[in-house]
Amino acid sequence: MAVWLVFGVVLLIISANDFLFFRIENEYTLFLLSLYLLSCALGISGNNFWNALEVFIAIFAITLIFNRYNLIGGGDVKLLCPLLLFSENNAQEFLLGVSIGGLVLSCFYLALGQRIFFWRRTIVISLYISNKNRHKSFFLNIVLLSLSRIDKRMVALKRCITGTMKQEIPYGVALSCGGFYVMIERLSG
Repeated sequence: MAVWLVFGVVLLIISANDFLFFRIENEYTLFLLSLYLLSCALGISGNNFWNALEVFIAIFAITLIFNRYNLIGGGDVKLLCPLLLFSENNAQEFLLGVSIGGLVLSCFYLALGQRIFFWRRTIVISLYISNKNRHKSFFLNIVLLSLSRIDKRMVALKRCITGTMKQEIPYGVALSCGGFYVMIERLSG
């Protein structure tokens, strides 16, 4: 139960980072991989470890090729693989959760349009200013690792504000929805 609670918290943090900064930090994906190995050692997961590892390697290779042609982001590739390990051989559960999450996210973006860009920009700027004005918030920087690396992104954000507003969708949020779906299925059954 504790492993799944930590898993859910990490997915929430990843979703917030991806929504605000379009960034999935390596630390979180490595943590998810470590958490999966811990859950295997505790007997919570790992019933189909070798099959899950085969799927992990195949999907990683395929999505890496997609990433090469800018069809999927590198962070999404990194996040997809540990989540597939947690789903083990029930990739259908995971894909169903990703599909539902992606559908809701897409409808949200279609309904709100450019307002999402302005909300995200306002949140990011306020987080940036509050982090600069006060002493560094240790907890906030741990939770939002991207915030401690935001200086480079502020330049990109300013450029985006002055140029055309390109609407992007944070697919890490949809992938996290798939992870939540797997977590709920495991806990309920």
